[in-house]
Amino acid sequence: MNNINQEINYTRLRNRRDEIMMTQEHLQKEQRVVDENKDWIDRAAYESRVDLLDNLADWYAKEMARIDDALVRIAEGKYGVCLACHAAIEPQRLAITPETGFCAGCQETREELTQ
Repeated sequence: MNNINQEINYTRLRNRRDEIMMTQEHLQKEQRVVDENKDWIDRAAYESRVDLLDNLADWYAKEMARIDDALVRIAEGKYGVCLACHAAIEPQRLAITPETGFCAGCQETREELTQ
């Protein structure tokens, strides 16, 4: 992967990481508001809100972990190399999802194995 694309993806990853951190802070505030509000009329609405906030927090935590892993790969000089087959990850794939650690073929195989 050339240095220009790597620098662009590094910047994109850092910016997305900052966005996620702000979103996580907002979710934590929302979770506190929900927990502190004792006037829920409908228990199902409360549980639904808690479940939604928990799922969002988990989703963002997983995305943050993928971004952090990609930033480590950049620092180690391993960015853009598939973690499974060690081939170069397609540049268009990295342009769309710069945090990806797998080429399209290996990612497809991983998804088939988890279904």
